[in-house]
Amino acid sequence: MEFSRLERAAIEAILSKSVDGMEVVRQQFAAATALERDYTGVGFYTKISVPSSLPPMLKTEELHDALFDGAIARPKSDPEGLILFHLWTDGGYLCCLEGVTVRDAWPNEDDIEEVRPCYVRPGTLPRFSEGRLMPDCENRFAVWQMNTSFRRLLATALCALLVAMIAAYIATILLTDLL
Repeated sequence: MEFSRLERAAIEAILSKSVDGMEVVRQQFAAATALERDYTGVGFYTKISVPSSLPPMLKTEELHDALFDGAIARPKSDPEGLILFHLWTDGGYLCCLEGVTVRDAWPNEDDIEEVRPCYVRPGTLPRFSEGRLMPDCENRFAVWQMNTSFRRLLATALCALLVAMIAAYIATILLTDLL
């Protein structure tokens, strides 16, 4: 599967940062393919495949921060909206691009302005257990799928309850008027 125009722009913005070890990541991206794309309603996850014949990237805090700081963009129609992009790795290889908006719904991709690299102050990003600089992408997908499945179930149940309550209220009004 090909990377979308937006995915490519986000990854290129992230990889434009001048950080030791970024050249290896650029080589990985040049050979990478998109395996799967999952839309969440407020963003997406794109699984990335990189040939294992390429060298793994360096495990440095500076490179971790550059990838996780990611990139930002704004929808043209919503100047207050913000879109964030993060690159995830596993075992020294790119494995996932995450895109997320701070709004209630993912905007139309044609409405998204220029994607720019994002920089966060050094030392402000969280570190993960077991001394890993970046979490396992597959585990992140599993957690996301579990959370969204529960949220969908809960939202569906609440909507059904609300519809039942409204129907009961309307029926009560109609029966009261008839009597």
